[in-house]
Amino acid sequence: MTSPDSAEPDTRRRPVHLLLTGAVALVVAAAVVATWFGIAWIKAGNDDVVTRAAARDEVDRVARQALKTMQTLDYHNLDESLNNWEAAATGPLHDDFVNRKENAKKALAEAKSKTTADILALAVTDLNEFDGTATVIAASVSGVSLADAPPTTKYRRVKATLQRTGDGWKVSALTFVEPAQS
Repeated sequence: MTSPDSAEPDTRRRPVHLLLTGAVALVVAAAVVATWFGIAWIKAGNDDVVTRAAARDEVDRVARQALKTMQTLDYHNLDESLNNWEAAATGPLHDDFVNRKENAKKALAEAKSKTTADILALAVTDLNEFDGTATVIAASVSGVSLADAPPTTKYRRVKATLQRTGDGWKVSALTFVEPAQS
């Protein structure tokens, strides 16, 4: 037997000591990792890149819907279709829609015009958050029918300028782009 004054260490306490040291090291490592991720999360939340990406996503979403709206109409519901066009536009484009509305209603009703559109692809080519302007290009496909003629399909390329208003982003200019000739 060993006496309490013996110089030999107690072998029963060694595993407890190792376990305690390991637990402390694990807690310290977890605190360091949590601090690092917390700082990275705060930086990301205040990052201009994240804010710019959110603005670009919003322009993309609004432009897709507006371009689809501006290529869709039904002579059965002309008031609704043309009102939707006006709601998606601002500036000179909006004024043009308002000024031509009555003449457009007559011509579209006589032609029995109906179009439906889908946006196949869209890219935000320019975004100036300071000025509140954006430019997009898009590829669309439209189904067009006039009177009793069979419907036709048209593929179009569209360039649009958007302006940020008090009601959000709206289309201020719209151009159908012809394909380049080879």
